[in-house]
Amino acid sequence: MKNQTKKISAIIPSAGVGARMSSVKAKQYLKIDNLSILEKTVSHFVEADIFEKIIIPVAKGDKDIKLMNFYNYKNIYIVEGGKTRSHSVLNSLGETEPDSLVMVHDAVRPFITKKEILELCDRFSENSSDILIYGIPVYESLKMIDKQSLKVSKSVDRNNFYLAQTPQICNSETLRLALESCIRDEYFPSDESEAIERSGGEVSFIPGNRKNIKITVKDDLNFHNTSIIGNGFDSHRFKDGDGLMLGGIKVPYQKSFQAHSDGDIVIHALIDSMLSALGLGDIGTNFPETDEWKDCSGEKMFKLAYDKVLSAGYKLIQFDVVVITEEPKLSSFREKIVKNLSKITGLEKDMIGFKAKTSEKMGFIGNGEGAAALVNSRLNK
Repeated sequence: MKNQTKKISAIIPSAGVGARMSSVKAKQYLKIDNLSILEKTVSHFVEADIFEKIIIPVAKGDKDIKLMNFYNYKNIYIVEGGKTRSHSVLNSLGETEPDSLVMVHDAVRPFITKKEILELCDRFSENSSDILIYGIPVYESLKMIDKQSLKVSKSVDRNNFYLAQTPQICNSETLRLALESCIRDEYFPSDESEAIERSGGEVSFIPGNRKNIKITVKDDLNFHNTSIIGNGFDSHRFKDGDGLMLGGIKVPYQKSFQAHSDGDIVIHALIDSMLSALGLGDIGTNFPETDEWKDCSGEKMFKLAYDKVLSAGYKLIQFDVVVITEEPKLSSFREKIVKNLSKITGLEKDMIGFKAKTSEKMGFIGNGEGAAALVNSRLNK
């Protein structure tokens, strides 16, 4: 963050109920992939690593906030919100230091990026305005309508209009005075820049990103879900031994896998499926039978392969495993294997499918000579 000496806090208002979403659960707690909208939003501010405090005002009696993965982070401050956004943000300002900077961001804009957060800070340090916001041009035709008849009363020149986004950055005292004035006059602005504009402050904007949408209705939940699917396969012969590595768990058996590494067909097939989805070859190409990978654990190989997934801008969302073997019977080990796969991959257990099948005594598996695994995985941007 360039030339910035003042302390800075983030405020992420999260006290709304999201009536337009028509959902029993507040929309900030609905899930995109395997994370809540709020968790995804907060993660970008944590990753930016510039905020002394990340303040989240929530509705009185909100119990869901305690289930969030960031709840116990040291710089997260949960405060009670108010009856309007203005009240919630004003309550949050009580946690900030005088003459500090504050960045306010909608809880339901989870597609903001670390880069955009840092850029807004840098640009504000070079700007003389009272508040700096992101804005995007209006490309659709604009019409003014009569709400009663729904008839168009006037066409509006769209070239004079921009859509305001968050985050928005300003001085904490400037925002406090503006919000107090609004509340005193029972005027409730739609965002912080409107409050400061109303108080006579100067508002400037820099070009925003159209992907930084505010999730308002159910269809918005599908925005940005760019999924790719991968299929993976692995098989190994048996040899005399004392157990099979499956999903990072050693399943007791009188045989082991004959393999260069640990022979974990479950994790190997998972790796194969991820690499396949991204067009990065297969597990044999990435982890050849060289001394480097001799006796290597499936967990270590997964972490290395997953680094490639993350570098490509994707993450693992869910996967389904089918193990094909006559013996051993795996039903009693299913829960333990899924729990360990959850730990290794970071996914919730309900995003992991696991089942075991036989080959009805056909082929090398049916003859008890070995086992195989098939994995179907989904990656999202």
